[in-house]
Amino acid sequence: MTADTDSLPTPRAPDPTDPLCPAAVVLTAAFEAPLDERRPWLERHEIADAIEVPGAETPLYVTDSDVAITTTGIGKSDAATTVTALLANPGLDLESAYVLSCGIAGSSPATTALGSVAIADAVVDWDRKHRWDRGASDESNEGPTAGGDTHDGNDDDDSDADARPIDRLAYRPREYVHRLEESVVDRALGAARGVELRTDDETLAYQRRYPDAPDSGPTIERGTTVCGDEFWHGPRYAREVRWLCEQYDATPYVTTQMEDAATATALERFGLRDRYLSVRAVSNYDRPAPGESVTESFDGDSSSLELAIDNAERVGRAVVDALVGRDPLDLVDNGTA
Repeated sequence: MTADTDSLPTPRAPDPTDPLCPAAVVLTAAFEAPLDERRPWLERHEIADAIEVPGAETPLYVTDSDVAITTTGIGKSDAATTVTALLANPGLDLESAYVLSCGIAGSSPATTALGSVAIADAVVDWDRKHRWDRGASDESNEGPTAGGDTHDGNDDDDSDADARPIDRLAYRPREYVHRLEESVVDRALGAARGVELRTDDETLAYQRRYPDAPDSGPTIERGTTVCGDEFWHGPRYAREVRWLCEQYDATPYVTTQMEDAATATALERFGLRDRYLSVRAVSNYDRPAPGESVTESFDGDSSSLELAIDNAERVGRAVVDALVGRDPLDLVDNGTA
């Protein structure tokens, strides 16, 4: 189901002489069924205004409590473009706003239950790496030779670096991990733990197909989220993701998604990354269940997708209320308002 926008205010152009100053900005990635992460935000909140921002994916809808809601589009380029458009528009003033990415994500079955919601304390950029075809010949492009690379990327050290299929970039002007502001993460986590997460029997039955998954309903988690444009799936790539997180001292990874490193980078360029949070609900696992192919398991289960979209909004709403109500960074009182 997709949110009905016909009943919402008609979007207007931003006014540089009277800029909108939201208390928070909620960024979902998608707005089309079946991945309509925006729908519960528009259905469960009173929308009082709408702004059409050039360069943004969709209008910025504003609630009667000054929370702005929009979508970035799926992937890092869409997210960076949308967030930069919002930050650069003179008709918007985000100096006093907390910024929240809120939507669905993947996870390892060994990490958490489907429908669980994770507050990220670090965002690792999966795309900033080398990928080596170790079996390829230097003299031809005929592909890997027999006995080529079979390494799984799960090293504890660099002793067999020549065999590893991935590595961090040799040229790194900085490390490609965003450590999020601890006071904001702590405040969000406290609010999240007070939320009653919805459970679903069909999702739990699907989850039990994974012997390593928890035999329980959704929980609140804290940890690393990994962001990449690549739709990877399967245990080999999961081990490579874990290896990259180990290099940044950011294990275990709890969620995987496609926008948050770009959003954090755009905010960082404008000096506003300290008020950023990633709230992600687990909609699917990043590998197949026993007896299932990667193709069959890629989309997960429709019930777990709906559960994750629902729980993401439940937690996101509580987090926004807590941050705006308590203002841990004193954004309103420190002269930036």
